Amino acid sequence: MSLLGIRGKMVASTAVLMVGAFVAAAPAVAVSSAASSWRAAAAIGTFAVGRVERTFVDDSRPTKANGTYAGAPDRTLHTTIYYPARGKPRDAVTPDAPADRKRDPYPLILFSHGHNSFGAEYEGLLRQWASAGYVIAAPDYPLSNMNAPGGATAADLDQQPADARFVIDRVLTLSSQRSGVLAGTVDPRRIGASGHSLGAMTTYRLVYEACCADKRIKAAAPMSGLAGDPPDFFTGISTPLLAEHGDADGTLPYPGGLAAFTKAGAPKFFLTLVGGGHTPPYRGASAPAPTTVAHVTLDFFDRYLKSDRGALERLRKDADQPGVATLQEHVQTRGTAGEG
Repeated sequence: MSLLGIRGKMVASTAVLMVGAFVAAAPAVAVSSAASSWRAAAAIGTFAVGRVERTFVDDSRPTKANGTYAGAPDRTLHTTIYYPARGKPRDAVTPDAPADRKRDPYPLILFSHGHNSFGAEYEGLLRQWASAGYVIAAPDYPLSNMNAPGGATAADLDQQPADARFVIDRVLTLSSQRSGVLAGTVDPRRIGASGHSLGAMTTYRLVYEACCADKRIKAAAPMSGLAGDPPDFFTGISTPLLAEHGDADGTLPYPGGLAAFTKAGAPKFFLTLVGGGHTPPYRGASAPAPTTVAHVTLDFFDRYLKSDRGALERLRKDADQPGVATLQEHVQTRGTAGEG
């Protein structure tokens, strides 16, 4: 099944909302002192970044047949994990580096890759989040990854939210152990989710599907994705949302992403990437759009995973890019006067 086929099932009709361009601004950063607690926001580049690879096997669920592939009685999830590491910050990641223990435990972000891709293909983005004090787990989903047996397919989407939950479980287990590179690195109370394309649809299902939303997730940032309609989605769920979408996306068109934002409850934000396509704003593109994505998403997670009340002002500044990005927001929640 193609992404276009899934789009046809999930989106019946949408409306295009025109948004204005904002004024130029360099990415805003948070500066934290050495005496700050781990909860303080940190700028991109604060930490060196380590990377480990783990293979998790869920023997409670099968992998369905796919083309020439006969299927399997279990589900295998190769997972790349990025984390703050000891050492001098630099652009590259260091495999199996010792974790930086100065401000752990860190929030965890579960990142879901797009169709015919894999987790580490988004390393350019994910390592930036890790360098700002996050642990990121990026699994390769069994049948939608680039090297899937029988060829990558979107037809396994219904299984991917459970895969994501399983990976979160396994990473928390690694963090709870007394030894190992990830021991003590993750705060189980501060978990977020993000993903691109099919991974964004996985994120919507994981966080906002009314039947089975994972309540451990405190904030979600889907990129170029679609969601179903209430009451199946969003009903009774107020998990903070940052939806991101290019207005020139030819794969999952912009009106569908905007419709998902419209259906969600507050607090919610919608980042329009002006002239952005389906993939280049998130990987494989030159600045400034990838810089905007990295900083705006980090600001969002800083607010809702690190409880940094100043992060929303940085988010607004980082989204204020002429010809690059515009922002819509609705932060007021029931019984409150909103946030600043």
